[in-house]
Amino acid sequence: MARHLMSGGQRSAAPRLFSPSALPLRGVRMSRTRLIGRLGPAVILVVTMTPRLAAQEVCPDGVISAIEYEVSKPFAVDGTPADWAFGMLNHLHVRTREPVVRWELLFREGDCLDPSLIEESERSLRSLRYVSAVEIIPESLGAGRHRVHVRARDSWALTGGAAISLDGGIDLTGISLDHRNVLGTGTRLGLFRTAFRERLRTGVITRQPNLFGSRVDATIQIGNTRSGAFVSESLLRPYAGEMGRSAFRQVARRRDDYFSFSMDPSSGYSQALLRFEEERFELSVQRRWGDDDGARFVTGLGFSKEELVFPFGDDGVALVADDDFDAPVASTGLARAEVSRQAQDHAARRLTFTIGVRDVTLVGLAGLDALEAPQDVMTGASLTVTAAPAVSSGRGTDSDVYLRAQGAWGHSNGSVYVRFRGDLQGRWEPAYDEAGAVDAPGAWRDVIHEVDAHAYWLPEPGTGVFARMSYVAGHAVDRPFQLTLGGREAIRGYTDDAYPAARRLLATVEHRIPLNIVRSAAAGVGLALFADLGRGWAGTVPFGQDSGWRSGIGAGLRLGLPAGSPDVIRMDVGLPLSVAPRERGVVFRVYTELSGLLDRRSWPSQVERSRWHGIDPDLTSRPYNPLAGN
Repeated sequence: MARHLMSGGQRSAAPRLFSPSALPLRGVRMSRTRLIGRLGPAVILVVTMTPRLAAQEVCPDGVISAIEYEVSKPFAVDGTPADWAFGMLNHLHVRTREPVVRWELLFREGDCLDPSLIEESERSLRSLRYVSAVEIIPESLGAGRHRVHVRARDSWALTGGAAISLDGGIDLTGISLDHRNVLGTGTRLGLFRTAFRERLRTGVITRQPNLFGSRVDATIQIGNTRSGAFVSESLLRPYAGEMGRSAFRQVARRRDDYFSFSMDPSSGYSQALLRFEEERFELSVQRRWGDDDGARFVTGLGFSKEELVFPFGDDGVALVADDDFDAPVASTGLARAEVSRQAQDHAARRLTFTIGVRDVTLVGLAGLDALEAPQDVMTGASLTVTAAPAVSSGRGTDSDVYLRAQGAWGHSNGSVYVRFRGDLQGRWEPAYDEAGAVDAPGAWRDVIHEVDAHAYWLPEPGTGVFARMSYVAGHAVDRPFQLTLGGREAIRGYTDDAYPAARRLLATVEHRIPLNIVRSAAAGVGLALFADLGRGWAGTVPFGQDSGWRSGIGAGLRLGLPAGSPDVIRMDVGLPLSVAPRERGVVFRVYTELSGLLDRRSWPSQVERSRWHGIDPDLTSRPYNPLAGN
């Protein structure tokens, strides 16, 4: 092919007779220089666009090219007269270190940008007690690249002082020195003495929610109870929200303690104490199967050991007058006979098998129980069934099968959120003849079932109506179990010991109003007006009473400390509505938010304290307060 060139590299004006594109490729020879010159722009375009097109296919939302961290001090300075105090506290506070925040993230530099992983990372960070607020925001840098800003506000980590109960009088219930974020590492170290009725704990606690930079939450507690010693150790790796595929939990616990039964005050005593020794061990592993979107199956295996004994005889039962748990007296024969029905020794080693299905989405809703702070609540449904047959281990062990089923359903629709939850447990115990052979169909024992419904209507942020209905019952119970109709988790206008029962039905309606005129950087403030209605049935529990229908009304303040934190303190005044003169009076209580879904209790509920089998298939979240465990 002729080349027509002028000097200086310009093309000749002579016409080109042939265009290379018009020639067949066969038999055409072109110089390497000219070929590269012709194909170079196309090659460059392909090389440039291929990674971008591949990234768009693999990462439709782009790639995370950088992550920036910003951790704020606990208190915002907003020009109030108290700024000097908050500024001093901020100066003393050590910020959470960047690697500690990074451990909770489910994404890294170079990963695809996934909004669901960002949401799950926010929830994971919010579950840490040393973090009060979290915001993760991606910023587009163009060309499919993003910078992710992780912004967190610390909680005030160092606490110390005395806790005072105002239920029926002023009482010192605790003294502690606790640091939940030592040197910004997330490690908790604490000395404590806490009391709630018969429950007394004096000792030390250490907790690291990210052991060795992993997602394993490790806790150790050692100390004394009213009657002896306790020690507890646990390792928990919960699911990473709804994205997680696997989880495990290991728990070892031993204690010498009291169980308190409420009594009719007309007997001259307020409670009967039953002393026991308990030992538990559990190791559970779970796996989720299926796609992230839609229903997923859950399977689990485990091993547990449980032992509950009452070796103290008549000396193991004592009576309390006027709620003075520090000065119990010797029991009467009548009281010993009552509690002996639930003082049956129990020991078993079990293999646990769990199956379930879960189609759940977690959503963050503000203004429910935590004033303006967001809460992570479920929408969708889940059902889990666990079977745990006992295996032979000698020494009076039970030969039974423990079963537990848990189900939940939640729905959010604009300003309305509703949730239903059910929990059923029991032991199938065969009957034996004198020779040890099975000679009867057997029976269900230690049956406890709990059903509750929560509903929220929020026409405006922070303002709305909360409603709850709950039914709890125990049947054929051989272990310590008792409910009451009064107290901070039931009808709040009655004392904690009002109307002991085996079955309880409760309904609550509460109107919640934010008090924005007194809101500051230190605290969010709200008002609550409430009404409670309920009934208790005696059943076969010790000292049980049929209460009839009882009700109470009240009002109180709700404090979020600091503002924007999910930690809410309630100060309530409750008035019982009853015809009995001895039930008249006003009850004033200070406690954490308990009625709704934001459970911040520092003690086990009346149902949880009676779950003696130590098998809980729920591995979805960290415990808020390890000291609240049974």
